[in-house]
Amino acid sequence: MRRTLVGSLVGLLLMTSSAYAADQDTTTTTVTPAMAAAATTLVRPDLVATVNFAPRIAAPHRPLVLPGLYASSAFLQGYDAYSTLTALKHGGTEANPLMKSITKSPVAFIGLKAGVTMMSIMAAERMWKDNNRLGAVLTMAASNGFMAMVAAHNASVLQRVK
Repeated sequence: MRRTLVGSLVGLLLMTSSAYAADQDTTTTTVTPAMAAAATTLVRPDLVATVNFAPRIAAPHRPLVLPGLYASSAFLQGYDAYSTLTALKHGGTEANPLMKSITKSPVAFIGLKAGVTMMSIMAAERMWKDNNRLGAVLTMAASNGFMAMVAAHNASVLQRVK
């Protein structure tokens, strides 16, 4: 039952991310003002005066640091899952009392780590779209900084138990 629930949760998280990604405008057809004027004139000649031919201002592109922070977040969460499960297998104990029950099931633990990764990325993406670009970068930097400290601690514990 628990595996089914975790599998469903992971599947739901993966599907929502693809639906979230589908919100982007992916049309590649370029319509020039002359083409739009011609089409508007043919269909509704009375609307030619009301058509706005001003070019749309494109949203600024993401800096290279943001996708890099996304990738490092996924890597750090994956390393945390690997090192935690390996340390537990070799006789270590989970220090976080909130995580003790979930680390008993590796599938649930990995699903939780994947969910946390996706939620932090989605939060940063939402901030970026809401013109809080600095907040998006700082959120991911803070998340990665915290996970880097956890990964360093896990690496030291892993060396002691092996």
